Amino acid sequence: MDKIQNNAMLIAATIKKFSNSRKDTSISAEVAATKNANPKVITVTKKLLDAPAIKALNRIAGQLRNSVLNPVTMPWEDGVRLITVDQIESFEAEWDKKVDRAEELKREVITEWPNILKRAKKDLGDSFDISELPSAEFVAGSYQFSYILRAMPDSGDIRVNLPADKIAKIKAQAESDINKRVESAAESVHERVIDTLQSLVDGLERHGSKPVGAKRASKFADTTVENIEKLAQVLPSLNITGDPKLAQASNAILSQLNGLDPQRLRDSSTERQAVANKAKSIVDNLTGLWD
Repeated sequence: MDKIQNNAMLIAATIKKFSNSRKDTSISAEVAATKNANPKVITVTKKLLDAPAIKALNRIAGQLRNSVLNPVTMPWEDGVRLITVDQIESFEAEWDKKVDRAEELKREVITEWPNILKRAKKDLGDSFDISELPSAEFVAGSYQFSYILRAMPDSGDIRVNLPADKIAKIKAQAESDINKRVESAAESVHERVIDTLQSLVDGLERHGSKPVGAKRASKFADTTVENIEKLAQVLPSLNITGDPKLAQASNAILSQLNGLDPQRLRDSSTERQAVANKAKSIVDNLTGLWD
C-alpha cells in the first residue's frame, strides 16, 4: 500500500459563530427571590436576537462541521482532521456552497438590522437592554468559516544537524506517532460504521413501539436511511489502511443496504426484520476488530 502521506492530507477548520445568549443577572435574582432559592444556583439566560438570518447562519455553522467536514474526514489531533485526497474536491465544493450562502446571510443581517432590533425589543419586553447588543457588523463578523490544508508529517523528512543515532531515534518516534494516529483514525471509521448500522437496527426495531411515558409510538425516520447512503458513498475512501474487514463491510452495505425505501420499511414488519438482520450481520463481521 502507498504511504498514507501520498493519499491524504490534514485539514484544520475554523468555524465560529455569534454567541446569541446572555445571562440576565437581574431576572435570575428575581426568580431566585420568587422561589425562595439561593441566587447562586438560579440562572436565567435570554436569547438576544430572534432573526431568520441569524438562525440560518447558525444552521450553516452546524452543517459545515456535521454534514460537510466530519463525514468525509477522520480525527487526527485536537482541531485537526485527516482527509483523503479523493475527497478534497467534493469537500471544497460543498464547503464553498455553504460559505457563499453564509456571506449572503451576513449581508442580510446588516441590511435588516433596524428590523432585527425592533423585534428584539418586542420579544424581550422589559428585559431588553440595548447596551447588551453589539453592532450589526460585529454579529455578521462573528461568523467565520475557513480551513487550511497541509501535508501530513513524514518521518523521513528530518532536517537537523544531529548525530546519526539521534536522528534515527527521532525518525522512529515520529513514525510510531504517525502510525498510532493513522490507526486511531481508522478505528474511528470502524466505530462510525458500527454506530450508523446500529442506529438503523434500533430504528427498525423500535418502529411502532411506544416507550413508557411517550405520547406517541416511535416512527422509523427517513434520515436513518439517508445516513446509510452517505456512509456507503464515503466509506471506500475512508478505509485508509486497506483493512479487508472494512472493505467487506463497505461492499456489504452497498450490495445489501442500497436503495432502502423508508416508507416500505415502515409499512412492512417483515421487511424491517430482514434489513435489521442484514445490518446485524455486517456489524457482527466487524465486532472485535480492534480488541
